[in-house]
Amino acid sequence: MTPTQHGTAVTTFLTREADTSLTAPLDDEHLAAEIHATLSVAAGTGTAYTTADALLAEAEAKPAGLRRRLLRLARLHALRADR
Repeated sequence: MTPTQHGTAVTTFLTREADTSLTAPLDDEHLAAEIHATLSVAAGTGTAYTTADALLAEAEAKPAGLRRRLLRLARLHALRADR
């Protein structure tokens, strides 16, 4: 995903979070949104960015309960991504 697409994912999450008629997001969904937010302000290039992006995509493809390890790794790489 591009930084803009990550920004859109964050906006979608925040819209869902604000809608009290919906079920509250899971902790893993909050963590994924944090990673999307971090990547949305990154340069969109470099090993750390591409690794974080790939790990995030892999984690989001897994069922709930099996994502946490990949999300934590993605978060670390996202924090190291070039700004």
